Amino acid sequence: MSLNIGHLIEEWARGLLRDPGQYVAPRALRECTVCDFEGRFMTGPGRRERRCPNCGSRERDRIIGLFMRREGLTVTGKRVLHMAPEAAFRRTWPAAPGYVAADLVPTRTSERRVDITAIDFPDARFDLIICNHVLEHVDADAKAIGELYRVLDPKGVAIISVPVAADRLTTWTPPADMPRTEVDHICGLGHVRLYGMDFEDRLRAPGFRVERITFSSAENERHRLADEIVHLCRKDRA
Repeated sequence: MSLNIGHLIEEWARGLLRDPGQYVAPRALRECTVCDFEGRFMTGPGRRERRCPNCGSRERDRIIGLFMRREGLTVTGKRVLHMAPEAAFRRTWPAAPGYVAADLVPTRTSERRVDITAIDFPDARFDLIICNHVLEHVDADAKAIGELYRVLDPKGVAIISVPVAADRLTTWTPPADMPRTEVDHICGLGHVRLYGMDFEDRLRAPGFRVERITFSSAENERHRLADEIVHLCRKDRA
């Protein structure tokens, strides 16, 4: 593990402003699955022990990191499409020729403009696709899922997650005339729908084989993971 001193100082300063009491409250030792930092995590928006101070990873980032570690997946030597890439991964992963950091609008963590509903790459172009908390912001999510399926190599894998309301069987789409503030309150900031447990059916529609990524309670405790469902998708070659 290499320490990112500049970012550590930045996170500690943010932590002091967000929650000075965290420095005297008991905190367990955690391990970040993105940068391998071992120590005490910092308070993030909404709750304590949310962020890794070394890379800034959040719970949902560490789920992806732990799965990739468990499966021996790296970006090195792979053709990777990373939609709306998280800053923690960009701080940690080495430069890789086949890695495409993409977003609808270029940001500090992405270099290439890509519309997920019309991905400008040929069929079967990527070995690994990471799409973490993106589809809930996309109006034409069925089209986006179809595009992810199209550009995935038959031997590749896609890691896809969205916020899912586990107590809902079906996805809810707000009426067109509902005020944006009310939609944000129900669905989440900037989200265009509230996904239910039928999200897996949406993934299967273009042909994905879908399985849930699960972790033990010990892994959840050690790495401070998010309590959410993440899906591993492969092309159905049957």
